[in-house]
Amino acid sequence: MRLLGDYQLSLDIVCAIAFPLLIVSNLAGWGGARNSYLWREQPGLMRIAMVVIAVLAVWSAAQVAVHFGYLTDAGLDVIMVVLGPVFLIGGAIEIWLGSRAFLRYRRNRVAG
Repeated sequence: MRLLGDYQLSLDIVCAIAFPLLIVSNLAGWGGARNSYLWREQPGLMRIAMVVIAVLAVWSAAQVAVHFGYLTDAGLDVIMVVLGPVFLIGGAIEIWLGSRAFLRYRRNRVAG
């Protein structure tokens, strides 16, 4: 059983609770989130960002579950094997789309 330190445990608990709330608030449009610049101009980037945040939330919840004994270390290893490639591919796509969004923003800013 992998025991987390106080800081890591509190950070994982906050991430496991706050990240799903962040995703729901973005997708539901609470607080005008869907009207922000990135949702209007780069919806693909924001969707990939929500996937990456969801992967981080699942990972944090799995670590908390292992810490409190609800999940075994073998289960955490399986989750890591499943989430690892999703996070890698999602992160690479997010970097690519983010750089495209930045270049488009700079081009529009200089031109307009």
